[in-house]
Amino acid sequence: MNAISQLREEHQAVTTALAILAAMADRAESSGYLHVVDAEKLLEFFRVFVDRCHHRKEEGLLFPLLEEVGIGRTGGPIGVMLAEHSQGRDSVAALSMAVAAYGAGDLAAPEEFALQARLYEELLTRHIDKENGVLFVLAERHLNDAALAGLEARMEELEREEIGAGRHQAMHRLLRDLACRYGVESDRLHCAGHHGAALCQHC
Repeated sequence: MNAISQLREEHQAVTTALAILAAMADRAESSGYLHVVDAEKLLEFFRVFVDRCHHRKEEGLLFPLLEEVGIGRTGGPIGVMLAEHSQGRDSVAALSMAVAAYGAGDLAAPEEFALQARLYEELLTRHIDKENGVLFVLAERHLNDAALAGLEARMEELEREEIGAGRHQAMHRLLRDLACRYGVESDRLHCAGHHGAALCQHC
């Protein structure tokens, strides 16, 4: 498995997290109740796994390699991906504000959480489709085996530095737990590449 395959597999985990978020939003909207602890745990996944780990692998390692082989940033696919990463951070901040508002007694917060959750789900679903179907295809076409091997090694190093040993696996265990709790299918959820096979059989 090469570095691009690992990024695709991380997208599977993100897709599971988005399905959990959608289920959480449906419950919040229909009941007017938001499970604050679950919401905060899921938002931590988006901050740590998605942004500090996955997006930084792309922004700090993959995208510069693609620029070196002539894939442009300004006006090109890399620029679009970077803009959507920024939009995603704004969405997570808006979700966090809704959770905090609910904790402070705002009865309208569950509806706001549901709204922001659906916007974020739509954004990241489109984003993942673009990366899987366009950007990663370009990467596999233009980066040779040596470049991909070097990228994989640097991705592992970045992950250790950014989130620490064992945190990746812990994020997957969290997703399996929440997926079980919210009735979301997670049979394909597993750690990519060097992290090993399926983890944490909660269900």
